[in-house]
Amino acid sequence: MGMEQERQKVQKLLELGEYAHMLVRNGQMNDEKMKSLSAEITELDKTLHASLGRKPPTRDDGVCPGCGIAFSGIFCSGCGINVDEFFAKPIPSCAVCGMQVNEEDIFCGVCGSKKGA
Repeated sequence: MGMEQERQKVQKLLELGEYAHMLVRNGQMNDEKMKSLSAEITELDKTLHASLGRKPPTRDDGVCPGCGIAFSGIFCSGCGINVDEFFAKPIPSCAVCGMQVNEEDIFCGVCGSKKGA
């Protein structure tokens, strides 16, 4: 029975930490230690996402940002998007962690911050 309570405690501590991280990200908590820990978590998120290949696409990648296949020339042969036009536009990024966000996103997929916050 004690193992189950320990598991529940760990789960509640995790929930508490996630909630505190969200409060810091949204500017609702200004404790310096919490801000420092939250910044470390954001850096870990960025490193994790980069290691998984989740980074803003660049033309030098040679991979279409629309469908993911290799391209050459102005238009992608897989989905037809104008690759030059895509890369000419600035790629929106999160104001908190700097990672790419889509126009339609409300929250950042890396740090969870609300876009525009």
